Amino acid sequence: MNRPDKWIAEVSRLLGPQGVRTDASALEQHAWDALSDGRIHPQKRPEFHAPRCLVLPASTAEVRDVVLLANRERIPIVPFGGGSGLMGGALSVRAGIVMDLKRMAAVVSVDTMGQQARVQAGSVLETLDKTLHENRLMLGHDPWTYPVATVGGAISTNSLGYRGAKYGSMGDQVLGLEAVLPRGEVLQTRAVAKSSTGIDLNALLIGGEGCFGIITEATLRVFPLPEKRALQAYRFKSFEAGFTVITKIWQRGLRPALLDFGDDPGKSDGGAILYLAFEGARELVQAEERLGRSLCEAAGGRGLPRREAERFWDERHAIARRFMKNRRQRRERRNDVLRREFIHVALPVTRVLAFREAASEIVLGHGVELRESGLWIGPELFSMRLAQEANRDPVELQNAVAEVLRLAHRLGGSMEYCHGVGLKLAPLMSEEHGAGFDIMGRIKDALDPNRIMNPGKMGL
Repeated sequence: MNRPDKWIAEVSRLLGPQGVRTDASALEQHAWDALSDGRIHPQKRPEFHAPRCLVLPASTAEVRDVVLLANRERIPIVPFGGGSGLMGGALSVRAGIVMDLKRMAAVVSVDTMGQQARVQAGSVLETLDKTLHENRLMLGHDPWTYPVATVGGAISTNSLGYRGAKYGSMGDQVLGLEAVLPRGEVLQTRAVAKSSTGIDLNALLIGGEGCFGIITEATLRVFPLPEKRALQAYRFKSFEAGFTVITKIWQRGLRPALLDFGDDPGKSDGGAILYLAFEGARELVQAEERLGRSLCEAAGGRGLPRREAERFWDERHAIARRFMKNRRQRRERRNDVLRREFIHVALPVTRVLAFREAASEIVLGHGVELRESGLWIGPELFSMRLAQEANRDPVELQNAVAEVLRLAHRLGGSMEYCHGVGLKLAPLMSEEHGAGFDIMGRIKDALDPNRIMNPGKMGL
């Protein structure tokens, strides 16, 4: 039956007319995520295909019905959350089904005493957080994509947010999951804080980018709304000076809710700026605030006006709100005079400064401009913002990125800590994991022998 008209008709029968769309505007909108065209290596660019249809299931049972059909007919499925992924995890490389879970956005239950929330995977983080606030609770995950990203998408990339130092990544907040696997099995893990009864099956789906199944529901650890929040900003004379104090903050056991550090010349006058936020119980925050100030000032940090820290905090989601208004512009960026890139690597703390120096030389050697280097969440998580004039060879920019990521590998690091792999980093997965990548492939074959589930992502 693998004729599109026949299986689309069958999907329509399963979901009803409100559950299927084939109009060009819907298909075009769901064919891409937020990976801009200029960030794809020109020599490693996969072939893209518009999806045949968009499906919008309203229940786990409907997800399962579509997966069973797709598996039987060898039709690829791409799970689609908020479409804000930066690595191409929701791009269509084979014409098939895109499954958008936006109709599955219910907050099923909130346990205020146990500090848990059971939610459907299509829940938008900001919307979920507002519901939690009504119960004096909050979501610990606070990425830049907060107003657009969904629970399922954030779990699938094991996303990290601004509050990650205190509350962990999205995956750290998962207690239990429900998911439909590629052959139609419905996996339900027990939503408990700790289990020693075999391997953690949540780990199949946390960071799995939809390659091993479609998350339909999650039970999340949630947190009390803070009694107090203290915001601070400091300017340091150099990246090295700020890095040293951040390592001391970690050594003292401080875990700020926010730690954002960078040496953007446009903001730091040749130095580097550190933003900190402490939040939680009033007495604890007061003590953390004093200790943070003491450490920063002792290292030569000059305190900036509180309004500077407040501005950073208030505007941390502004990029996502702009993205929501014009998704296509972000994808194409045709009017830009610069190509933009970024690197987020995890490294042993002792190798961060050596990596920064060597990576800077690599980038400049390819004729690429280093706009900013920085740390996010903690001293091990290093970032770089790059730019290249649009009239230069884009291959040089992408070769610079690949060379820097391979340097991270040689120094014992990981090539990405925040956004996942998608298509963008798929060519480097075997170098990242070695024999582990072959193991991932064997797990994929066991669960998804027909390779229908988000094909091509993570190199699988």
